[in-house]
Amino acid sequence: MKDPTGRLVSLVDISRHDKIAEAIMQALELIHFDFNKEFKRIAIKPNLCYYWKSSTGETTDPKVVEAIIDVFKTHSNTDEVYIVESDATVMRTKHAFKMLDYEKLALRKGAKLINLCKDVLLPAKTGADTSFSNEIKIPETLTKVDLFISVPKLKVHSLTGLSCALKNQFGCIPIKRKVVFHENLNRVIAFVNRLIIPDLILVDGIVSKGKTPKRLDLIMAGYNAVAVDFLAAKIAGLNPRRVRHMVESEKLGVGSTNVKCVGDELSHFINMFPQRGFLYNVYSKGLFKLYSLYLRLLTSEGRKFGLQPSWGG
Repeated sequence: MKDPTGRLVSLVDISRHDKIAEAIMQALELIHFDFNKEFKRIAIKPNLCYYWKSSTGETTDPKVVEAIIDVFKTHSNTDEVYIVESDATVMRTKHAFKMLDYEKLALRKGAKLINLCKDVLLPAKTGADTSFSNEIKIPETLTKVDLFISVPKLKVHSLTGLSCALKNQFGCIPIKRKVVFHENLNRVIAFVNRLIIPDLILVDGIVSKGKTPKRLDLIMAGYNAVAVDFLAAKIAGLNPRRVRHMVESEKLGVGSTNVKCVGDELSHFINMFPQRGFLYNVYSKGLFKLYSLYLRLLTSEGRKFGLQPSWGG
């Protein structure tokens, strides 16, 4: 039976298993995932923010996505698999799929690669009165699957502090120039998580990125993006209450930080994570100031609207 509260988040050390698929199965069993239901069509959203390989700690490892496909084809009679991503300001999905080995993965597993920017787009009926609510559309593919799985990477982020489950949903916005949302980045992340809700979250923490990339051998599983990110922030050495998009998401009712951690010890992964030090924080803030200057002066959106990025702690 699925965890009705959404509180459960599992941590699994893949070094205890021969195959990634076995670790994923354990992670799902720990959160009582119900395999009695058939999921004929599933969509999987990795984090392919740029063209860096997963060994950098920046992008989702295709081996994790492949293992997820194997698990669901074996246990849920899954017929159709869609691997989805959208273009970003400095990334084109078709190039990322090719350069990060997702084209080869799709051929091996009979999956379909979908650029959400080229999907049929549906209006978001939110009733929310924000400056950006009318600009965000819902990709139709995500409304027609039996299961939508978010597969974020666990890493720190110069603008938001943390990038994990909540930040991965920002990549579902089917707009290339997402830089236009950076003025309200934390609120937009919270908003899109209320609109486009994954049914399941499986975090790739095999190689994570703090001040450097580091192999953690971690798989996380949960249903609630706020709960998952709460533990992810703890692992990364961050105060969850200073991760602004997490605070905004909880305010919007996206999820709760009332978490029950199951599986391997949280402290093990906290001790392994390459946490940011004082010099790293100074360096990051310097980069942020340069990015702010770039956004204001060198982008058409910045010159037109006077955009300033939203610092996320």
